[in-house]
Amino acid sequence: MKISYFKFLTSFLMLALIISLFSCRPGPKIPVAGQARGQDMLTLLPAETSAFIVANWNQIMNQRLVQKAIAEEKELQPYRQKAEAFFNPEQDLFFVALAMTGEIKKPLENLVLLTNLKYDQQKLVPESDPDSTLKNYEEIPYFPFIETEGFEACLAFLDDSNLALGSEKAIKKVIDTYKGKTPNLLSQPEIKPYLKDINMNALTFTWLTLPAELLREETSENPVLQLAKKVRYISSFSDYRQPNYLTELKVYAEDKKDHQQIAETLTGLKALGLGLSGETPEIGQALDSLEITSSEKYVKIFISLNEELLEKLKRTWQEKNLKSKSKETDQEI
Repeated sequence: MKISYFKFLTSFLMLALIISLFSCRPGPKIPVAGQARGQDMLTLLPAETSAFIVANWNQIMNQRLVQKAIAEEKELQPYRQKAEAFFNPEQDLFFVALAMTGEIKKPLENLVLLTNLKYDQQKLVPESDPDSTLKNYEEIPYFPFIETEGFEACLAFLDDSNLALGSEKAIKKVIDTYKGKTPNLLSQPEIKPYLKDINMNALTFTWLTLPAELLREETSENPVLQLAKKVRYISSFSDYRQPNYLTELKVYAEDKKDHQQIAETLTGLKALGLGLSGETPEIGQALDSLEITSSEKYVKIFISLNEELLEKLKRTWQEKNLKSKSKETDQEI
């Protein structure tokens, strides 16, 4: 009897161990091309990052509507050909992240673009060029890549999977984070609970911290602006669930009591839009599918549109754009 009990206990512990091993997903880590997840991109962002958008480029490029749009835009072809000299944009580029590594009020100083891809570093790092402007920071090579009036963007080669493009100040912040000298965004206790609300497995996901003083200087009596002053954070994600594209946005106010008022105002704007969409039924259809709800934690805005409706909306936008250009041409004549 003791032996059977021991066997049962041993079997139970082994089963529990196997279940725990499969249920525990590894935490975020430095992204490796071909193996990375969206949340891994956040390990490269400094703790003081105030906004970001992460895009699963590889999955986005394989969406039917995206492929169709690229094929129709002939102006994109030259840029695509230049990129293909270094990597395949559809197969070798996995994630893209655009982030504000500091105050949102200083965009040029703090903006950085991160790419997770497979590339040949030897083709891009001009070490053997005597005229090279290559520099090093914390053993990471970088050099001026884009120069415009009053601004210079540098390209940093973090490793064989990750590049950073931005101001020298911004890329140095990213390098310090990559090297572990400074904490990353995921270590920030203030926003950790909010990041858990975001679907980081989606095609894209975003985060925005609104500085308390950003809109407070505005004196407009517009009720929407007055409510916007109460918003502290905004997060969102967009995804594809055949045959629909969906977007979910969450608004976090400083005071949880403001969530209901924000939701009511947005619902009123939705009703106004529906009333004005008589001549364009597809816009009315899109607005009608918009869901706005509130809780003590946030205001949730959700919309799901099928591919057919998106095609109609695109045609409507193109027709209106053509009419607008035609009017401008007539006025010039």
